Amino acid sequence: MSDFLQSIIDRDPAARSKLSLIVTIYHMVTLGGIAPSINSNDQRNMKRHPTIKEDVVIGSGAQVLGPVVVGKGARIGANAVITKDVSENAVMVGIPARSVGIADSEFKPYGITSDSDKKSDNE
Repeated sequence: MSDFLQSIIDRDPAARSKLSLIVTIYHMVTLGGIAPSINSNDQRNMKRHPTIKEDVVIGSGAQVLGPVVVGKGARIGANAVITKDVSENAVMVGIPARSVGIADSEFKPYGITSDSDKKSDNE
């Protein structure tokens, strides 16, 4: 876990979003817990933050809110708002987010492949 994420958890023990180690999160993403406003004492030890599984890509400005699980290999579009569980390999877009397809393994979040550093014959 990065020092940055650990420092957040150390300062706020209630910030318990669970991230797998292989996740791509672009800028301005919110992984937010829900605030218990009714019967707050009964909700003290309940899960309130999202769980993000392996190989997930979360686009810029997306919001993943509450005790949801984002399944392995899912793709969350920019500015999407997730309030329900996301199945494995789902592609989610919109407000509220809805599934628009299945993610394939060809998507490369950084636009590179293992062959990207090899020079072509034309260079």
